[in-house]
Amino acid sequence: MSSLLSHVGALPVVTKSAAVLYFTLSAAAILLRLRAETDLSTDPISIASQDPARFLILRPGFIISYPWTILTSAFVEPNPIFLALGLVTVASIGGFLERQWGPRGYLAFVLVVTAIPALTSAFIAIAAYAITSKSMLLYSTQLCGLPALVSGFAVGLKQLVPDYNVKVLKSALTFRMNDIPGLYTLVVPIIYSLLGSLGGVLLVNVGFFEAFIYLRFYKRNGSVRGDRSEAFAFTTFFPEFAHPLIGRVSNSVYNLAVSCKLVTSDEGYQQAISMEAGNISSSSSDNVVRETFDVPQDSPEESDADRRRALAAKALDVRLGATTASETPALASATPSTTADNK
Repeated sequence: MSSLLSHVGALPVVTKSAAVLYFTLSAAAILLRLRAETDLSTDPISIASQDPARFLILRPGFIISYPWTILTSAFVEPNPIFLALGLVTVASIGGFLERQWGPRGYLAFVLVVTAIPALTSAFIAIAAYAITSKSMLLYSTQLCGLPALVSGFAVGLKQLVPDYNVKVLKSALTFRMNDIPGLYTLVVPIIYSLLGSLGGVLLVNVGFFEAFIYLRFYKRNGSVRGDRSEAFAFTTFFPEFAHPLIGRVSNSVYNLAVSCKLVTSDEGYQQAISMEAGNISSSSSDNVVRETFDVPQDSPEESDADRRRALAAKALDVRLGATTASETPALASATPSTTADNK
């Protein structure tokens, strides 16, 4: 217990606050539902209207009545098993990302990857209702929990430590951090589908796209926004056989976004990189918008991104080494005391 408390106490401030908020709101939702009377109605609107946790959980049909649930819903998990898994994920992966990005950068990431996917998923459900007229899409769809944020965590790990090897089951299963987004977005939606959770399926997939867009184009790194390095290109999230098709589609979307001034052009990004490095070029010979999703770029952003990845991998090594070292002395110190008690 003391080691658990010390671990919780050592968590970064935003991670600790997020974990406390997640546990508090989830526990409140679970307790409210346990105390509520069972509604025997089969009408989705009636069931949703009688849900005591409707003030915390976002349902597309109540988005106007309870708009604050866009922010609170991500921190409400009515399933106790998912709640426990979520706490471990926030404390471990969230703590690592906060140490890399700093409290302000990590807080901005959490807000973007929870609120925007919730709002986007609600609009998707509303659009589906407009087409099908099925009220269950509005009132039975619960957009809650951490599916979107965990998708964001997976994308963040791929960006920071893509080549780091993860070993589980005593090294019986080994995979790279680079594979985590694909595994998560493949396996978890299947689980949510089997559980009948449309909200979970939406949040996993929308959260993945929102996290990539934010980290690729908008997250601030010094005076530079985003990470246009080749290693973080959109095609790298997919198998190689799909790269040509994905590349054509993603580059078309990118060029459209540049034309609409939604994202900075590649020239503007490289200029910011050069300014950051202190060697801005005085002239430019190419005014054509390049396809920065997937075209290899031998430029300063590659070395800057590689440097950040090397530092993140080193920090992860140190963190895991410290965890192992803290457990070993505890086991060693327990042996003599046990021997003394048996004498």
